[in-house]
Amino acid sequence: MLRMEAVPEDASIERDFHERVVAVTPQAYVTPTIVAINLLVFAVMSALGIQVLGGRAEEYLRFGANFAPLTTGGEWWRLFTCLFVHFGIVHLVFNLWALWDSGRLAERLFGNASFAVVYVFAGLCGSSTSMLWNQEVISGGASGAVFGVFGALLAYMSVERGSIPPQALNRLRISTSTFVVYAMFYGFMQNGIDNAAHIGGLLGGFVMGAILARPLDQSRRGKGLARRAALAVLLAAVTLPTAALYTPDTSRVYRQARELQKEIEAFSTEEKRLQAAFIAIAAKSRAEKIDSAATVARLQAEILPAWDAAVARFSNLELDAKAPSRKDYDLLLRYAIARRNGMHAVAAYLANDDPALERKISEQRDIAADALKQYQARQK
Repeated sequence: MLRMEAVPEDASIERDFHERVVAVTPQAYVTPTIVAINLLVFAVMSALGIQVLGGRAEEYLRFGANFAPLTTGGEWWRLFTCLFVHFGIVHLVFNLWALWDSGRLAERLFGNASFAVVYVFAGLCGSSTSMLWNQEVISGGASGAVFGVFGALLAYMSVERGSIPPQALNRLRISTSTFVVYAMFYGFMQNGIDNAAHIGGLLGGFVMGAILARPLDQSRRGKGLARRAALAVLLAAVTLPTAALYTPDTSRVYRQARELQKEIEAFSTEEKRLQAAFIAIAAKSRAEKIDSAATVARLQAEILPAWDAAVARFSNLELDAKAPSRKDYDLLLRYAIARRNGMHAVAAYLANDDPALERKISEQRDIAADALKQYQARQK
């Protein structure tokens, strides 16, 4: 009997609560708009060649994914655009489901504009925390902002608990806390999940939500609006630049690594060309189509200057002494110099027939082989 009476009472309380949140925010249009933008971005990425189930992380950089070397190098807009870049359909669906489930209620509680501020600020906090935590990871997705929405709901339940009926408050507190705890636990247990963004977004959403929370009572909802807005601006003005200030600037190291990779490819191409040219000259010499003098002359005219130029170009590459790729560069430069010296020794041996030069050729070959072996071992 008691149970039968409680059901309609709870239903009446729930209905009254729903009517109040709809009255203060008649249209919750920000959440559907965010969902639509994410779907549109994903569709565009798929149309431009990104695999629906997920592509290589580097592929997402051209669509605005967050990557500390690029972001700190001046592309700060990536902190925002990465919120709409998802690494596969599963990543997208999970985030949008969580956003749709929590965002519509949060938007009605806070109001359209305040909800948009919470979402964007939490997302930026998540992106900044992710970048601060690890400068070598390419990150993206709405999860930091979604965690911020849950953080804002927790803040609202703390600041304006009187605005929510106890039945709804308890259920909302349980569902929100369960999602946050489970998602955080799952994130720590699984590789590839950006828990730093989750934590940053959760904290950012909670603090901003505490500032922007307003009662559902229409007579009191508009009071203190200017103060809340000022505090929100102050929070953003302090938090985001501070995070940027403490994030190591890895843009120079990244540019140097990219330049090194480009030079390695150029050197490798030139080495193959010179090796093929040397083999062709050696084959003609062995077939006695050209004599030793002509062989040396061709080596000195066609091979040695090109080797000198290739090594000079590679050795002029600027790389910081403490750069992560410095050891790779030093090993490859050692390899390149040994290959160049060995080729000079071959030409000198053919010209002078000096046995001592045979030992030098062998020494340079061993130096090159050892340097290449060490370099290849570092790439594993």
